[in-house]
Amino acid sequence: MKFLQQQFTAKAGQRIIVTFSKPTRVLLIHSTQMSKYKGGKTYNYFGGFAEKSPVEFEVTNEGVWHAIIEKGNYSNPLEVTGSAKLAKIKYKTLNGSEEMETHKKLEEQYDDTLE
Repeated sequence: MKFLQQQFTAKAGQRIIVTFSKPTRVLLIHSTQMSKYKGGKTYNYFGGFAEKSPVEFEVTNEGVWHAIIEKGNYSNPLEVTGSAKLAKIKYKTLNGSEEMETHKKLEEQYDDTLE
C-alpha cells in the first residue's frame, strides 16, 4: 500500500486539517495503531473515503497522531498529492466568541511610569 503520512503531537480538541488533490481514503490514526495499519492488520481509525478537500479531524485524546492520504496500492496506484496541518487552538470565552486580544497586546499598552 502506498500512502502519504504526516505525524503530529496533538492535544484533545485540536484539529488536524488534511488537503488532497483527488478523491481518496483519508485517515487519522493514533500512533498505537500505526504498526497494525502498516502490517495490514485490523486497526482503529477516523475518516474513510473522501471526495472533497479539505477534511478536518478533531483529536479525541492527547498523543501522537498520523494523518494518512492513501495513494492506492501497488497494482492500482493513484497519483494524489496532499498535505496536513495542525490548526491553532481556538480558545472559548465566556460569551462564546473567539478570543481577540492577547496579554502581550495589553502589556504594550500599559504605562507604569510615575509622574
